[in-house]
Amino acid sequence: MRVLFLGTDRFLFTPGSAAYGRVQDMAAAYPTDTFDCIVFSHRGHGVREAVAIAPNAHAYPTNSRSRFLYGWDALRIARRISRPDVVTAQDPFETGLAGLTIARRAHAPLLVQVHTDFLSPVFARHSFLNRIRLIIAAYVLPRVRGGYAVSEKIARAIGRHYVLRKPFDVLPIFVDTSALARSPRAPHDRFTMLWAGRLEPEKRPEEALRALAAARAHGTDAELIFAGSGSLESTLKEEAKRLDLVDAVTFAGWQHDLAPYYARTDLLLVTSTYEGYGLVIVEALAAHVPVLSTDVGIAREAGAVIAQGDYADALVAWLAGPRASGALANYPYADKSDYLAKLHAHYAAALSV
Repeated sequence: MRVLFLGTDRFLFTPGSAAYGRVQDMAAAYPTDTFDCIVFSHRGHGVREAVAIAPNAHAYPTNSRSRFLYGWDALRIARRISRPDVVTAQDPFETGLAGLTIARRAHAPLLVQVHTDFLSPVFARHSFLNRIRLIIAAYVLPRVRGGYAVSEKIARAIGRHYVLRKPFDVLPIFVDTSALARSPRAPHDRFTMLWAGRLEPEKRPEEALRALAAARAHGTDAELIFAGSGSLESTLKEEAKRLDLVDAVTFAGWQHDLAPYYARTDLLLVTSTYEGYGLVIVEALAAHVPVLSTDVGIAREAGAVIAQGDYADALVAWLAGPRASGALANYPYADKSDYLAKLHAHYAAALSV
C-alpha cells in the first residue's frame, strides 16, 4: 500500500522530532508499504530538498513562493511521485482541499484527519481565515471516503453537522503513557501548578494567573510555571507584577519535553476556550498529575476535573477538597505498536470500501 500524506508539520524534516519519529516508526512497522509526505512550506522556512526518513518513507517540501501556492505546489509534487493508493490530509481545510484534487486525479480514496475542534463557535470568531476554513470543510468533508478525529467529542460533532459517507474513526494522538507513569516524582516545597502551551488569546493564560492569585488569597502557598511562549508573554509578566505574584510565577519558555515538569507538578491548569485534543492533558494524567480544565478537547473523556463557571473559583474549590488524583481514563492504545496497527488499519480500510 502506498500512502500519500499532506500536512503542514515542518518537523518532518527534523530527525529526532516527534513528527519525524512517527513516520519512521510506521515505515519500520510496515516495510512493504510506502509513505510519502508532502509538507506545505514557504521558501522562507529554508526547507528546499526532500528528506528520506526511511527507505520507504520520504518528505517533500512544497518550497512555495507564497502560502497561496501551497496547494498548487503540492499538486505539482504529487504528479512527480508514484500514484498513491490512499491519500490522507492533516485537516479538512487547505490540505484537505489539495488532497481532494490529488485523490481524484489518482482515483484514490481521501481520508481526512481532524485535530482541532473547528465546530466550536470560538474557532470561527478567532479569525477571518478560520471562517473561510469552515466553508472549505463544508465542501471537503461530504466528499471524503472517511477520516479520523482525535476525540469522541469532535467525531460526534462532525457526524451531527455533515452528511458523511462513513462515520469518523477516533484515533487519539499517541502518548507513551507507560514511560510517563514510571517517571519518579521530584521533591518540591510549594504547591506547584503548571500551565503548558502557546501564550495566545484563545488559550487564556491570564486565567491561570488569576487563579493563582485566588489560591494564594485563600491560604495556599502556591506557585505557577508557564511552559510556553507566545504573543501574551510580556502582558502576563506585567500582570504578574500588578498582582504581586512575581516571586510565585516562572516563565520557563517553550519546552519540547514536559516530563521533568510533570515530575514536580501538583496540578495542571488548562484554561483554553477550545482545544483540538489537549496532548498535555493526556500526558499529565498519565504521569498521575491531576488536571483542572475547561471543557475542551479530550479533557472530559480523559479524566480531567472540569472547571464549571469561574475558573479561579473552580481552583479554590478543588484545593478545598476533596482533591481528585490524576488518573488517565479511556486511553485506547496498549503501546506504540497497537497505535501503529490501528492507524495502518484505518488506511487499509479505505481500500476495502
